[in-house]
Amino acid sequence: MTSNLNRRHERCLFGSLHLKHGMKLLILVGVAVIGAVLGFMLLHFRKAIFVLSIPAVVTLATAYALLRSDQRFLWPIVGISFFHVFVSLYAGLIFLFYFCFKPLYIIMVLNWAFDTLHTEKTTSYYLQCAAIFASIVVFGVFNAWQARVALAFWRLLSLKAAGAAEKASPIVVVVNGTLNY
Repeated sequence: MTSNLNRRHERCLFGSLHLKHGMKLLILVGVAVIGAVLGFMLLHFRKAIFVLSIPAVVTLATAYALLRSDQRFLWPIVGISFFHVFVSLYAGLIFLFYFCFKPLYIIMVLNWAFDTLHTEKTTSYYLQCAAIFASIVVFGVFNAWQARVALAFWRLLSLKAAGAAEKASPIVVVVNGTLNY
């Protein structure tokens, strides 16, 4: 029962992946997103490429933690995950404020982005706002899951390190020893 419970806590993605494979999936997604953003920035914003240094360092630290089973290097991914959760909550709140109280600002930005001249809410306005809000929600949920997996993997590595340290210290038992008075 206990080993079955431990195995269940070592899994993520509704029990379909081991935590180590979940971390590999997170690294793969991180590298793919960094590559896509890098390609976009190479085409349009060459001077802003240095912004990708933070996610790249976090991804490299996570890969190092995975390869060396060192839980200290998991804190950057935990930190950036919680930061992104708070950013997505804040962005969702700001977007909902503008959607409810200042829709003309959103229309103005959408007119600029899609080169249109709408002056009122249209069907495309609602579809684009739904897509924007859905992307904010997906971003927040993904980063919350990423933080949860990283913290669970950190706990797994710290338990393994504590177990290894406990097994490494020898216990000396003297049986039938003589007492010298």
